[in-house]
Amino acid sequence: MSKKQSYTIGFLAVVAATIALGWLGKSMLGEETASATDFWHVGYFRDEGMDRLFTVAYQAPAAEQDVREYAGQLTHTPGHTTVAFFYAEGSRIPSAGITNAQSLAEAKQAVRTMTGASPWRFASLKDEQGELRLVDCEATPGDVLCRY
Repeated sequence: MSKKQSYTIGFLAVVAATIALGWLGKSMLGEETASATDFWHVGYFRDEGMDRLFTVAYQAPAAEQDVREYAGQLTHTPGHTTVAFFYAEGSRIPSAGITNAQSLAEAKQAVRTMTGASPWRFASLKDEQGELRLVDCEATPGDVLCRY
């Protein structure tokens, strides 16, 4: 293979990956809702066991019910957990440390320890049975999801 062919294939792979990442954000929601445009993914992690962690930005103010609806629509695999941390728009939100993590524990650590990160306002956990729990960390800062 010539250098020119190699560069062309590499360029096409980068373009395809960029397009795929653009579609990925949309595909992580089950259905589009009116409030879905007020939320967007910043960081995402999925391990081999299908456990997931999201960091999500939202346009403030967001009603707790809107956050609950959005959290309920995030991709979830039955028998596994999905955790999401919600930050107001303009916050400093962990992303690369989560996406590049090698394990769910490492992704959680990235959320907790990113230097200069803003505190998350809401946290959600969808457990193995699909039960969703949402916590307003401003109202209940001592909850385990708020001290993650």
